[in-house]
Amino acid sequence: MVQDFLHRILVFGETGKMGLFRWLNRLRTRHHRSRHALFWLLTISFLCCVLYFNHQGLATLNNAQYEIESANIRNIRPGEAAARAPKAIEGPPPNPFEEKEDDDDLDLRSDLAPATLHYIWCGRRTFEYKHYLAIKSANRAVKPDKIFFYYETLPEVDPEGYFLWFNQTLLEIDHLLPRPLNYSACPQSGADRYLLVLDILEKNGGIYVPEDALWVDFPVHLRTNPLVTGVTARNPTLFEDGIIVAKKGGFKKPTNPEELLVVLSLGKHEHGGIKPCASQEEYARDVTGDFICVKVSAPLFPKDIWEDNSRFGMLSRVVAYGVPTVTVKQKTRTSIPRIAHFICLDTCEIRFIAYLSMLSTIYVAGLHKVYLHGVREPSGKWWANLKEDPRFIFVFREYPEAIYDKSVMTPHLANGIMKIAILLKYGGVYQDQNVLWTRKIEDHYFGYEAVASPDWHMYGSWPDSVNHGVMLAKRNSEYMFRLRQTLQKYKNNPFWFNDHFMSYKIIEKHPETVFLDRHLQVKCLNHNCHPTWQPHYRSGLMQNKPGAPFNWQNDTLSIHWTDTFPELDADMVKYTSGAIVEASRNILLRAGIDIQTL
Repeated sequence: MVQDFLHRILVFGETGKMGLFRWLNRLRTRHHRSRHALFWLLTISFLCCVLYFNHQGLATLNNAQYEIESANIRNIRPGEAAARAPKAIEGPPPNPFEEKEDDDDLDLRSDLAPATLHYIWCGRRTFEYKHYLAIKSANRAVKPDKIFFYYETLPEVDPEGYFLWFNQTLLEIDHLLPRPLNYSACPQSGADRYLLVLDILEKNGGIYVPEDALWVDFPVHLRTNPLVTGVTARNPTLFEDGIIVAKKGGFKKPTNPEELLVVLSLGKHEHGGIKPCASQEEYARDVTGDFICVKVSAPLFPKDIWEDNSRFGMLSRVVAYGVPTVTVKQKTRTSIPRIAHFICLDTCEIRFIAYLSMLSTIYVAGLHKVYLHGVREPSGKWWANLKEDPRFIFVFREYPEAIYDKSVMTPHLANGIMKIAILLKYGGVYQDQNVLWTRKIEDHYFGYEAVASPDWHMYGSWPDSVNHGVMLAKRNSEYMFRLRQTLQKYKNNPFWFNDHFMSYKIIEKHPETVFLDRHLQVKCLNHNCHPTWQPHYRSGLMQNKPGAPFNWQNDTLSIHWTDTFPELDADMVKYTSGAIVEASRNILLRAGIDIQTL
């Protein structure tokens, strides 16, 4: 029985062993098949990944190649095109006095349109202030190598000698090069004008400067394109002016008005054109910065921009003076000395009106001393009354000769030379002997470098003039230096012209050097007084139309009485009336002098 049990165990063992081997064999075969399946699955997945990434890489390369080709067509570097919009300026309008450095690297490339400006001057006419600003603003915005000034005839100077702005432009911009225009015609407007412009640009390349537009900005990337135009045709004969940028030979030159319209359209739409120059009203409303130039249609003078609070006024001041606001120099640490200077030539006989004038400096204006400069001791009973007071002092001074010929040294010229020399050396208040102070000079006047007032004379195209019959100045003030240089430079001009008008040129160019105060004096001629703060105050000298009424006690600091017939004397002050008589009585009252004892 035991043997039978052992036999079964052996049989089962053999049978179990065979079953175990068969089971293990089946398991090994299944595992082998799984490994093969896993291998092929991984292989297929890898191939799919390779194909996918290869496809993406090819797409990326194709896109990059397209961008490079597209950029090459437009002559810009890869990656630049995506950041650019068709218009020249994006976002809010730029501050015109901010220096931009974003495009400095672009300006150093070799494939740009030349940094050359082309300005075309047609017709026989004067070169105005707006033309001066147009060239100066373009020079500031582009910083060109050259500015070619093509002319049919050079700008004319008016008979009265005001329009000297072309000369001033040549002095300020040494790379402004006048060139005669070698064309049969020089049109100022219309299709023929732009056919001429594009002919010059196609031959030379560069940038066309509109005749009377101020530049707000000029992005350098505009020079990367073959042609960019800001000129728009409203119809075949009417065009809105604008900036044009072109490479030499970068476009097909139009030969007739029809081709011109096509070229202007291509230059505006294919290469991201710019807008025409805005009017002053459009520029004031602009909030997007689309405009890079502003057209000036009306006559413009420096005095029009000094206190103009508009955006155009700020732009004009930045172009003209390099600052957004013009401020007259005023320092309280150094002040104008509170002393008065008079000048007497020839006989030096002191008349009654001079007597009143000197009294008014002490007792009305509030000055401390009066110096009478002359070539000989003053005479007359009125000086005898004054010299008893130590505040009235005579100072001997040589009659001036300087660089002037003795034959042209008139008393007026001699007086002008002495006046400038005295104020440069000592500073103080100068006044003619027929100026009567009506109010005390307020303290703030003494902080300015110099103070003068406009005159009422109308002369040609001059927008204003200066009267130096009353003026205040610090010692060695810049205005007095420039006034002396003007007299020396234009010594062949009549003195009255230099004194009244060429001095105004100093103020136009350097308005910060002198406070031009319209309430400093009222000048009167033949009993017609001319307050220069009133509208329409200017008049021809021979016309001498009456000025508007004014209050001599409150509206002005002094009256400049130039009447000589009848001459102001003691009897007139005693027995007549009028503003000058009342002002004279006020002086005597302040000085404690009884009018009846005169």
